[in-house]
Amino acid sequence: MKINKIFLLAAMALTGMGFASCSDDDNFEPGKPAGSNNVYFVDEASQVLELTATSFTITVGRADAGSALSVPLTQVQVDPVFTVPATAEFAAGQTETEVTIQISAEAVPFTNYQLRLAIPEEYTSPYKVNEKGYVPEMNVNIMKEDYKPFQKGTYYSQFNDAEVHNNVLEYSEMQKTYRVKVVDEAMEHTFTFTIDANNKIHINEKQIYQGWDYSEEYGGVYAMQADDKESFYDESDGDKTYIFGFKYALPKAGLSFTNSAYDYFVVEE
Repeated sequence: MKINKIFLLAAMALTGMGFASCSDDDNFEPGKPAGSNNVYFVDEASQVLELTATSFTITVGRADAGSALSVPLTQVQVDPVFTVPATAEFAAGQTETEVTIQISAEAVPFTNYQLRLAIPEEYTSPYKVNEKGYVPEMNVNIMKEDYKPFQKGTYYSQFNDAEVHNNVLEYSEMQKTYRVKVVDEAMEHTFTFTIDANNKIHINEKQIYQGWDYSEEYGGVYAMQADDKESFYDESDGDKTYIFGFKYALPKAGLSFTNSAYDYFVVEE
């Protein structure tokens, strides 16, 4: 299939601060002093697990390696499917430690479960800012799914003028759904779709963030199924190609681009 990677974008169309007073109150009581350990969560990122997973880990760090330390983990909002240990344990001289959290076999696939933990104040220090700005609280979602690599290929985007090689198309047997994940300097987006008996592609997401903002004022660029371009699977010229017809908009600003465009996933045999 010959793919025109030169695409000219058309012009866009419109579719207190207060001051505290001094007090002579001599009964002032200082708050509880923070600790000197500066303990924090290293990575506050949601995780996706295999269906058979029974546990996963999170990493807790401290700014100063010293003697052995046992740090309580406060369960702020923890779904019943999780079993969280009471403490994170640091050995002497250790700046990071892994905490293993169990997840029940009864966790429903494709369901987000909330895990929100905190480090008690006496084990943190607001006066020490570590280089990555880690905070003493994490709030993430954990989900099980069965997406597996299905086909390898090259993803082309006319609108973003991007060509991403070694891209992987995934497939979920449970949901009979395909998933595209594209990560590139020019774009970054994820969407899912199904294919009917007539090889027509049905994109599940109403709006797909393209991974970049047009401006601070106008906000992010989003793709959606175009009205004038169909999405379909094609093998007519010998290539196995998934073709996606998109139109583009800036929802925050209430603006849309006048031209639609195609994205392609061409399978590499």
